[in-house]
Parts: sequence; structure tokens; C-alpha cells
Amino acid sequence: MCRIYGYFGLDLDAAALDAARDAQLPGGPDQQRHARGERWGLGCNRLSIQDPGHGHQPFANADGTVHAVFNGEIYNFRAIREELARHGVQVEGDSDGSVLVPYYELHGDRFVDRLEGMYAIAVVDLRTGPPRLKLWSDPLAVKSLYYAVTDRGIAFSSELGGLAPLLRRPLGVDPFAVDHYMNWQCLPDGASWYAGVSSLRPGERLVHDGGGAERHLSATADSDTEAADEDHTPGRLAGLLAEEVARMSLQDAPVAVQVSGGLDSAVLATLLGGLRPDVTGFHVTHEGRHDSDEEHYARRAAAYAGIPLHVVEIREAELPALIPATVSALGMPNATPHALSAYVLFRQIADSGFRVCFVGDGADEQFGGYRRYSTALAAEDPAWRPRYLDRLSLVPEAEYRGLYTREYRALLDAEGSSRQRSLELLGRPAPSRLEQILGFDRLHKLPGLNLRKLDHLSMAHAVEGRVPYCQPAVTRFARRTRDTWKVDGSRRKRILWDAGAPFVPEAVRTRQKQPFTFPVRAFMAPGTALSEFAVATLTRPRLCAYGFLDAAAVRDVLTEHGRGRDHARLLWGLMILELSLP
Repeated sequence: MCRIYGYFGLDLDAAALDAARDAQLPGGPDQQRHARGERWGLGCNRLSIQDPGHGHQPFANADGTVHAVFNGEIYNFRAIREELARHGVQVEGDSDGSVLVPYYELHGDRFVDRLEGMYAIAVVDLRTGPPRLKLWSDPLAVKSLYYAVTDRGIAFSSELGGLAPLLRRPLGVDPFAVDHYMNWQCLPDGASWYAGVSSLRPGERLVHDGGGAERHLSATADSDTEAADEDHTPGRLAGLLAEEVARMSLQDAPVAVQVSGGLDSAVLATLLGGLRPDVTGFHVTHEGRHDSDEEHYARRAAAYAGIPLHVVEIREAELPALIPATVSALGMPNATPHALSAYVLFRQIADSGFRVCFVGDGADEQFGGYRRYSTALAAEDPAWRPRYLDRLSLVPEAEYRGLYTREYRALLDAEGSSRQRSLELLGRPAPSRLEQILGFDRLHKLPGLNLRKLDHLSMAHAVEGRVPYCQPAVTRFARRTRDTWKVDGSRRKRILWDAGAPFVPEAVRTRQKQPFTFPVRAFMAPGTALSEFAVATLTRPRLCAYGFLDAAAVRDVLTEHGRGRDHARLLWGLMILELSLP
């Protein structure tokens, strides 16, 4: 797990790479190295987990014609190493990344189709033909990679902060970013704060030859057309999850697991507890008594798994300091309040001496766990799509557009709004309405809102977040599982509940579903420390000065909330957006 950065076609010196390195040190504290050639450079800040004595990046072949850096984990690297040995190629050590360059030489660009794991990979190929830079993202974009194409070349970085030193020019705010955020609660795949700066989409390959860039998506990255497999049963899913967790937990370093108190993390805790003696659960709770408190269920799940549980409490007085720290670690705005809980969780995991943490992200999007899926399937009118997207946005579209200035609304109407684009994505053909919805969430909502948050918040504390439910094999299984095993009326995520039954205590099996959350309504009540912090942040917001939001509309929200009308969720989202604005 690392932070990577580089350029191609640009005339930069070593100082530019050093600046990109220094902007991302928390995510790669163990070793920092770079390689440079004529108008290209690659760099890596390494977080050493798998075989620290080997796997030094950047990688290169024997004659120096292929160079590579990568961020992530390749869990089938031992099988790849055996395949390479059959072709007469010996790979020294036991580092997963060491197989990438010889595997690329063996299979060419299709080598990524054989990788099982999470990754962002950059390769400079100086062999026959024009030299090229190639970038790849894993099938769900678990690992972020930002890039900017200029008239001279291309620069890329795992974090936005590492990109500016390589471009050596001011970055202007993308005027459409605010609308993206209000619609998605984040900046979706392909977007960023800055005009001209993009992020790799799930399964994307980008090739730059010095003259221009070509973007390619994998064959399955933007469609869900595979037929259901009737052999996809709870028993097969249980076996698949056990296999994936086993091969994801082979490193020597001890393992942490987030234990929320729900099904997804409880299954992982029990599987890990049966494999290793050095597993510890971590759970976040919040000061006071809240309906959302899950500590009781987390303790039951950890006890059932046979692992200790470390509980960390977030106190109200800490919030004004924690919020800017969380925003800074994220790099891009994320409106979900539980991002703050995740920041505190990974901080505690790092302070406790762990570098690897398993999390349950992705299970709901893969297997249909959210109530909104049942609601959308039951709808009989064509307006279900806008209603569905309103469930995903910060507040319904009519409400957030009412906050915009007249000029900003006119710009969006003329150029196309984020909602229009998401309606197009949600309307793409699929075998069923459910797979239409899950494909949308899997490829667009999950990467931008959840996985990018995981990548940035975990790596801000030098912790690698591992996501078994987002493994390519699990995604393939989910796509070919028949609909009624996922959502059957009001019963959601049915196949995972049945598969996970032996791994969770009865208290977890019989409880109502609840997402990993943060009690924003209680903490944002008028007169609280968080409410006062939000008011101070939004009293003279730059969002209004820049012409995005109408100052009178923002004041009305603050006034109404102070008089007892609940705008906690909206105020949280606007506060995060204001603090994130470059």
C-alpha cells in the first residue's frame, strides 16, 4: 500500500517529484523513492506491509525499458509468481508488487484482468514504438488516482495535493463541482475540485503517448448484462468469502477489523478470528445516549468472533477540531457525517499499532442491502428514478437548487447538471431494474462516496483498509446472483444474511439494519458546540462569494434551524463543502 505520483511528456526536475512526495507522506511513511528519465518520472511513498525487505518501488525490468509504481494489494500474487516461474521468470522475495512488471511483459495490457485485489498502477513503457505512460484502476476504483492532461503531457497522483507540484500552475475550481457534491454528496468518479483534473473511473485504463491521452473502460466496467447463475447460493457465497478473507490476511502484521455491530462486519470478524490469533476489533461510539448507538451489538459480535474489542468514544467538545482534520484528510468533500467517525476509527487503529484493517464496505451495494432498493422496486411510475436519486443527494434536488444563485442555476441549465448525468447513468440498460440500480450504485455511488473516503481516511493514518466485499471475485458473484436472492420484497441482502448466519450471534441476526452513522441531529442541535461551529463557518461563506450559493438562502437555513426546524443534515453538508473549498 503506497502513495504514487508521476508525470509523462513534461520537462520537470527532481524537485517537482520531491514536492509531490512530501504532499503525501502520511500514506507512505516507510520509504520514498523515485525514478526519472527523459520527460518522465515515477515516484512512490511506501507503506510496507507485505515483505518489507523486498518490493522496493519504482519497479523496473532488467534493461530499464519498463518502469512501474502501484498503490494497493494484489492478493493472488503467489499464483502469479508460480505462473511466471513456469515461463522461466523468477521473482525475488514475497512482495505482491514485485510480480507486476514481469506479468505486464508476459501478458501486455490485459495483465490487469488477471489481478485479484485493489490497485492503481502506473507503467512507463519505453520499448518498441513511441514511449507510453499507462494508468489502470481496479474494477471498483478502491484506490484513487487523480490525473491532469495538459497540452504538453500528463501528471498523476494518489492525492490531489500531490498533483499541483507536478503541474506547476494554479488550479482553478471546477464550477460544476458544487452541483456534483449536492447531487452525489461527494465528487463522483471522473470529477475533482479542479477544472481539468479527473480521477480514474472503475476499471479504467488511460494511455498517453506524449501526444495525447486515450481512455478505455474494461468490458464489464460500465454494464451489467451477465445472466444469473442458479448455482449462486448462500453456501457458495459463504465459501467464497472465507477464501477471500483467508488470502487477504496472510501478512505477518496483526490485523484490525471494524466491528460496527451489523451483519457485514460481524461476518468478517468471525472469519478473521478463526484464521488468526492476533485480530482486534475496533468500534466507534459517541458521547451521550443515541438511538444510533450500536456498541451493544458490536460487543456481542466481537465476543462471538472470539476477538477483543477496542471502543473509542467521540466527544462533543472534540468536534470543532476533528472536522477540519477530517476534511483535510479527505482531500475532496464528502457529506456523510460518519466520515468523521471513520477518521477517528483509523486514528485509533494506527495509535494501537495496526497497519491493516478489514472493513465491510460494499456488501450493501453488491447484494442489495438498502431500504431504498425495495422502495424503488415497488414503484410503478416512471418518476422512481428522480426519487431514487433524491435519496442519494444531500437534500432533494428542488431543495438544493433553491440554494443556488440565479446565475449558477442558469449555467447548469445551459451546460447540463449533475442530476441530468446521473439520470442517464441510472437509466442504462440492465437485465432487471434491480441490477440497473445495483450497477449504478456499484460503479458510481460506491467508488465516489464510500471507497474514496476509505482510501483517504485510512491512508492519512498509514493504515491499509481492506474490503473483502469489493474483491473482483465477489463482484462477479454478486452480478450473477439472481435478484430474489438479493432483494425479495422487504427482505434485503437475503443471500448474505443466509450465508452469514453461522458467523454472527443471534442478537445481530435478529436486529434491524442500521448503517454506520454519526448522530448529527443530536450534535447539531441549536446551542451545541457543533451548531455554533457550523454557524461560524457559514456566516460569510466563500461559496456565496464565489457565486455558487445565494447568501440569503443560506441565512434562511441557519435561521430556521436556530428556531427549531431541523436542518442538521443540510448544515453539516454545507459546512463540509465550505471547509473543503480550495
